[in-house]
Amino acid sequence: MADFIVDEVDEDGEPVRRKKTKKKKVVSTTGVVSSHALREAQEIFGDVTGLLEEYEQMKDARAAEEAPAQEEHEPGEDREQTRAIQIAEKHFDPEILKESYLTRKDETIRRADIPERMQMQEIPQLHYVDYDQEARWIYEQLFSISAPQRLAKTILEQGRREEVRNGRLFMRSEPRTQRMIQEWRENEQEQIALLASIRDVLYFLREDNLEVPAIAMYRKDYCGELLNYRAEDVPSLVTHDEAARSDGNLAAGEVKLDTRFVRRWDILWAIEMWDVKWRFLQHRCESLVTAYNVALSAAQNLGDEKMTEGIQTCLESIVESSTSEQLNDLDAKFQLLQPPQEAMSQAIDALSLEELDTNQRNRLLSRFRKPGSGMGRLGRKKSHHEKLMEGIGMSAEELSDNIISNYKKHAPADPRLPASEMLVDLVEEQTSRDMVMREVIRLAAEEIAAEPVLRRMVRGMYRSSASISTIPTIDGARVVDPFHPKFAHIKRLRSKPLALFYGTSDFLAINAAEEDGLIIVSMGMPDAQKAQLSSQLQDLFLSEGVNAAAQSWNDVRRGIIYVALNEIILPALEQELRVHLLAEARECVKHTCRDSIWERVSSAPYRPKAVHASNSDEEVIPDIRIMSCVCGPGKPPTTFVMLDAAGKLVDILMCGTFVGRPPLKRPDATMPKNVREDIERLAKFIAKHSPHVLAFSASSFNYASVKDELIQEAINQVVDDMPGSLPVETGMIEVVWCEPSVAKLWALSALSTRELGEQPQNVREGVALARYMKDPAALIAALAGSHGKEVLSLSQHPLQDYLSKEERLGVMAESIITAINQIGVDINLTVQNEWLSWTLQFVSGLGPRKAKAMLNAIIKSGGAVQARREVMDLANMGKVVFSNCAGSLRIVEHANVIGENDFEPIDGTRIHPEDYELVRELAKSAFGQTMLEEELMIDRLFDDPTVLDSIDADILAAEVESRMQVKKHANFVDVILEIRQPYRDMRRKWQKPTTIQIFNYLAGESASFLRRGRLVQATVKFVYRDFVVVVLDESGIPGFIDHFDVSDQNLGYNEVRDLLQPGASLTARIVDILPQGKSLDDIGPSRLAFIQLCTRGSVLQNNAAYEQELEARDLFYSSAKTDQEVAAERAQRQRAAEIAKRKDKTFSRLVNHNMFQNRDVKEVDLEFQADGSQGDFLFTPVAGKFDRILLTLFFHRGMESVVISHHLIREGEKEIARTGKGQSMASKLQLGKPLTVIGIDGTPIGTYEDLDEICGRCIDPLVRNMLAFTGHPKFREGSEEGLEKVVKSAREAKPNVIPYFLAVSYRHPGAYYLCYLVSRNHPRREYIFPLPDGYKFRDRTFSNIDHMINWWKSNYFKKNK
Repeated sequence: MADFIVDEVDEDGEPVRRKKTKKKKVVSTTGVVSSHALREAQEIFGDVTGLLEEYEQMKDARAAEEAPAQEEHEPGEDREQTRAIQIAEKHFDPEILKESYLTRKDETIRRADIPERMQMQEIPQLHYVDYDQEARWIYEQLFSISAPQRLAKTILEQGRREEVRNGRLFMRSEPRTQRMIQEWRENEQEQIALLASIRDVLYFLREDNLEVPAIAMYRKDYCGELLNYRAEDVPSLVTHDEAARSDGNLAAGEVKLDTRFVRRWDILWAIEMWDVKWRFLQHRCESLVTAYNVALSAAQNLGDEKMTEGIQTCLESIVESSTSEQLNDLDAKFQLLQPPQEAMSQAIDALSLEELDTNQRNRLLSRFRKPGSGMGRLGRKKSHHEKLMEGIGMSAEELSDNIISNYKKHAPADPRLPASEMLVDLVEEQTSRDMVMREVIRLAAEEIAAEPVLRRMVRGMYRSSASISTIPTIDGARVVDPFHPKFAHIKRLRSKPLALFYGTSDFLAINAAEEDGLIIVSMGMPDAQKAQLSSQLQDLFLSEGVNAAAQSWNDVRRGIIYVALNEIILPALEQELRVHLLAEARECVKHTCRDSIWERVSSAPYRPKAVHASNSDEEVIPDIRIMSCVCGPGKPPTTFVMLDAAGKLVDILMCGTFVGRPPLKRPDATMPKNVREDIERLAKFIAKHSPHVLAFSASSFNYASVKDELIQEAINQVVDDMPGSLPVETGMIEVVWCEPSVAKLWALSALSTRELGEQPQNVREGVALARYMKDPAALIAALAGSHGKEVLSLSQHPLQDYLSKEERLGVMAESIITAINQIGVDINLTVQNEWLSWTLQFVSGLGPRKAKAMLNAIIKSGGAVQARREVMDLANMGKVVFSNCAGSLRIVEHANVIGENDFEPIDGTRIHPEDYELVRELAKSAFGQTMLEEELMIDRLFDDPTVLDSIDADILAAEVESRMQVKKHANFVDVILEIRQPYRDMRRKWQKPTTIQIFNYLAGESASFLRRGRLVQATVKFVYRDFVVVVLDESGIPGFIDHFDVSDQNLGYNEVRDLLQPGASLTARIVDILPQGKSLDDIGPSRLAFIQLCTRGSVLQNNAAYEQELEARDLFYSSAKTDQEVAAERAQRQRAAEIAKRKDKTFSRLVNHNMFQNRDVKEVDLEFQADGSQGDFLFTPVAGKFDRILLTLFFHRGMESVVISHHLIREGEKEIARTGKGQSMASKLQLGKPLTVIGIDGTPIGTYEDLDEICGRCIDPLVRNMLAFTGHPKFREGSEEGLEKVVKSAREAKPNVIPYFLAVSYRHPGAYYLCYLVSRNHPRREYIFPLPDGYKFRDRTFSNIDHMINWWKSNYFKKNK
């Protein structure tokens, strides 16, 4: 059969004939195609964006005839867009429209003059916002002394921010010391200023709708210390010695402007996040106020004074609640006081629509109609409960008052009768008395536990004294070794305080390991503190009476305290704290992911230095030409890709002989002719395009020789034979290692298919590799901004998979937004180059919808703009969105786009249009000209910025601030700096990868498993005089073992050579990776090994040493097993021994059949393996079981191993012959009827009357189907790993075809599997189970293999459930 793509098939897999249809009707069928199928079809079969072109054609051709009359009042372009959306909704799948941003909601977002990301935030709308109150709340939660030491608080306390003095920027040389932090906190003016800054930022966010970048860059004077630098972003400062040598031109502590790079705004992003939390908290407060007011009205209607008073107290306490925990406490109290449902419904119905709108009314009715609502838990009280509770003598409110007063303000009144006697009087049945007393204690405990004062008190003590301990389960002790990448450090913790979990991801690891069943977690207060807390409460709750009645009731009160604490409050606090710690740990992981992306997007492009530069301005070449190389094993071939200065594909060269070789393989003595020919072709290719740099993908150790030998030989030929072809600026072509991960992801994405069409994957990867060197932020933005999930495959943190997709994309977007807005977007260059256009959606104020609309508008107007205001007009952009994005949009002159006379230099800077007035003031101050010559003055200012040296910037800034009534001092300095160096690239200089980084690139996924101390399997390659060279079996990475590390015995060279012959397998422990003294500056063919290993027995058996290293890093980690672990292991061994003993006991069954034998199944397996053939079978008993027998079937004989499957046969009822002691043994040993054969997937195959029927109706047809399967043309023999390589090779040879094969599963005897490769690196495997009537695949049964394959081809994109 063909490899793929057949006609439609029916439910049974049969091909269906289709009548010819007119092309115009094809579009109508798109509505039934799922978005998942479309995405995968795009990845496999090429570009499917034709539907968007159809959409554009519809918009132009049919808008006029289908426009509704009610839209005549809309502007022309908006009306046209609305009509097009209506047409698209009729013809396309809603999911496709959603992903293409073509729905009505998308159109609303595009038109609104609000930043797109703000519109996408699901933030509740509040009736009123007090920004002063919110600022104080955020200060307390984020920056106060009692707040956890999060990153934002640390940065704030360090106090390193830019300060303007005499028109220059200065910064504190060192972070604040603890004494200075204390003084800063005690400085009232400093704290007032901090609160004012928080309030101003909140106002900018929510009232002015400014995003964080716009605030950070153009509202600096209002932010104060909120713009403090993180330590890693701090620029270099002028030292005292440098200032002394500068003759007064520099001052100590002044910022060196050339080291002022892009920086992060961690505090501002944190304030935005906590603003969202505040709004959700206030929204909940508003909802509770509404609900409590309704309940208060219902209680007043009932005339219940106690209930009314309690609800009124809850209502008044909402104002004082500042955390969700406090609101939870109030709601717990309210649940006890809540009136009955009927009264609540009447109170709701009595309110008018002005007091309670329809939505609020429905939400309240839903809340109060929940099961169990109405009179809360007090509704369970009966008369005898109330009388017994009166005997307690103190209400929950009085106990709360005692806690607040910290003395026994209210003493309990002791009844005359002891509790036991009162119980006798109230409850007649003796058997019910204990239960009634337990109910009374529980009810009283619930009332006490619902008191907010008590819960707050216990919470404070719990969080200050609680700790966490972990011990491994049996599976955990086996799986989690000292080298486990995720859980090693949390395997055994001993009472680690909660405070130490803040700022780490440890609790996320603990939670994940607990869910996986690897550890047991215990959390709680120490017994001493718990006893102290119980004693403290008892002192405020117990009676001081000494008579028998008082002591009897005191026992009841002690029981109430015990239940309230240990069964209600503390378990609830543990769950509450788990949620809190989990959120903190997730934030820590997100912080690491955020920084990982930041390192990529903040890196500058590769910039080779010019060899003949006369000054620093000429050192950097503006437009570089990049060639990239992606190696292949021959199919696909090693590919060289050439891009032009704009990043567009220019030329391709494929060298099929550049296949590389393993690091330990010696090069051939003479180079083959075809290799020399490819070297000559490459030399001509290089000479033709004269690249400045060749980016070499560090994808495998096997390809290092391609870089160091073959490519270098080609470059040498160019130098020797064609020196004039070398780049003039550099005089040489540099070959650099490049990380391949981002390029690989882009090559697998739909973006690459859409742009490069049918180009092979190596070409797409080469294009991405070169573009990543040219603009890292643009390529990352493309992956993060598209709908693809490829960017989530980037390795950023060991626990990143425990974050949701939305969380990871959110933190990525934060870093990209921060970088892109400081880097800026050249709008005209973006319009010309689609691969750069993805950066636009990360500009402040924009998003995918607004950015797309902007690009479309510019393209329609001619493909270029000449001023920022033109962008605003073309895109119908409102003032708010323009204010957000204007400063980050660059209008730069390009020879093929804009004429010189139309270009305004000020629009090519970071200066915001609202600050153009500052430029005019500077120009007038510098030249003393009138407003009539304003444009000429600005041009002269940019041509000769040295005239600014004579201006007193501080005085001029003060004058402008006084006249404009805005704070602009810091912006004034930024304007001056921007005029001096318009849009200087502030990204950090591109750095060559270090040796260890190159090693990690080449090791790929194996790098995360190569840890010092881990045990690995290796194969000996060479034995030298001083060391042995081996290759790690799992990764193919070479390593070495010094002779003295081979054995604990002192072996000589001859002994080592005899012991470790080439090809021998061994177990070794990793001692070091890239060890000192064994490494070279560059990884190349001369290097023999990268990993130092040891095979000494004392080292292999010494895991304790590495456990002790964990102890040294964490004082609360213990390598010693607890008594609980030891007992669990002992119990497991005993259970295993008992099970083995029972299993080994096999009874001789009384079965009379020629294919049944009373033999051990292991013997039958050995016999079949020796001389069995496909289809042989035998029935045998099951050890220790009387209700089942076993069918052993010779399933398949492979090239290297035999597959034998086992099917259980469950027996029905037996003929019972009873003895005096029950069923006789003879009856048990007989064969029951009917017989049900169970498949290896655990589902029944069929039910039969006897073994003869199983042989004829089950086994015979099953064997025929097995033979048909192995005889199919697509059947392949081999291991699963080997078949995966075959599938990958087939896909590389034919990228547009889905290769698939059928094979036997050696992991699951009795099953086959279908192996195929769609679009990812990892082939998919789906299991197939042979049946007497066909084959079971995806829970469907097919009569033959071809039917099954045909059905799969039409449904391959559906996930197997």
